[in-house]
Amino acid sequence: MEGWLEQAFIVMAIPLLGAVIGTFFWSKPQAFKIWGLLVVITTWLAVAVHPSMSDAPSSISIFLIHMILLAGFLTILGQHPNKEAPISLCLALLFTGLGIGFLLSEGHAGSIMLGAILGLLIVSLVRHRRLDRDIHWSAMSLLALGILSLILSMVYSGPYRIFMLLLPLVLVWPLWPLQAAFVSSVSCLPGMLPAFLAVLLPSVGFYGFTHLLPVLPAAAFDFLWVFAIASALYGSLLALSQDSVDTLLAYAHSALGAILWWYVAVTQSVGPGTLSYLTGLNLVICGLLLASLYIRLRFGSLDLQGSHGLAHTMPTLATLFVLFITAALGLPVITLLSAFMKMMLDIPSSHTGSLVLVLLSWLLASWYFPRLMQQVLFGPVSPQCQAGGDLHVQERLSLILLLVVLVALGMAPFHWFGVVDSTVHAWHYSFEIAQDGRWTV
Repeated sequence: MEGWLEQAFIVMAIPLLGAVIGTFFWSKPQAFKIWGLLVVITTWLAVAVHPSMSDAPSSISIFLIHMILLAGFLTILGQHPNKEAPISLCLALLFTGLGIGFLLSEGHAGSIMLGAILGLLIVSLVRHRRLDRDIHWSAMSLLALGILSLILSMVYSGPYRIFMLLLPLVLVWPLWPLQAAFVSSVSCLPGMLPAFLAVLLPSVGFYGFTHLLPVLPAAAFDFLWVFAIASALYGSLLALSQDSVDTLLAYAHSALGAILWWYVAVTQSVGPGTLSYLTGLNLVICGLLLASLYIRLRFGSLDLQGSHGLAHTMPTLATLFVLFITAALGLPVITLLSAFMKMMLDIPSSHTGSLVLVLLSWLLASWYFPRLMQQVLFGPVSPQCQAGGDLHVQERLSLILLLVVLVALGMAPFHWFGVVDSTVHAWHYSFEIAQDGRWTV
């Protein structure tokens, strides 16, 4: 275990140091991009090659680290080397280091890492948000509340500590009425950062919640599945009313992610389908946010009140955009649909009523995703979108590789996703909260 702790520190330190050293390339975005790719590859090798990583407390954490690094590599690959690239790349490397640190940490170190992620989100939203976006003070307040909750969790123990640890997890893996922090994070930040955070933040929240499952009281599960239903429906309705591509995708992620909250709360388990569903959803939204970035670089932010006809001017992007939309709606070879069906078949008959509402929120996705595709790709070409080239090679490659990963995960056996025992009771043998309020293994 000592060797694993040393390796965990090294893995976490590589992207953090990479972000610091990368500032030397601040005036050379292309060099910074290449440096960012090298840092991610180096971190990936440190995770994959070193034998001590096999002693990690949970295989779920290793799988999620691989998915975060994969998303980091592909989003950096697709980042255009413009003036907003250095800050996006620097922040992405910082978030990568902190996210890996949380997934590999124990005890109060995990709370410190999660608090650092929330603090970095505050700084990013205040200092580096996109110029066409306003500050969402509700998001800032929620992030600050999450940091305060983590600080208090180091002081209190028992049920109070459980609640204080749960609150920040609900912020990054969002539930109504606290989804504003997540929505702002994946719709207001520059460059490829929103696409990357769409993978990192829910992964961090999901992993943290698996640690709390054994100690949550039964009443907490009842509250959670009710809030999850409300979040799924609320997020779906808000997605229908959005005029911004990024905001629509943020609410769609929140709504579909709430289905996973509901499943875990109802079954009180983290079965194999849960991690597969989370990964598929994260990567689909990541791909769509990347496509939105490529559109914004050429034409600015699109208003979904009118059609833009990008299928005429950007046929390659249109083809890939349609494939991602189809994946979000349930393309059979994509992991998202198979995992969703796997989860729905495990729902006990006592929750048939709530299952109907979940299926309704899933069906609402077949409304707002096709609307998004129709408004962006089809119809007459708007004056705003008449001039602009198709995807560059690296942009095209980043989206194609994301689709390849989604198909590969859809065909992979569920044991690839790092969950061995699907019952929550089995977790009691692995994780528990000691009397002094520390996580122990």
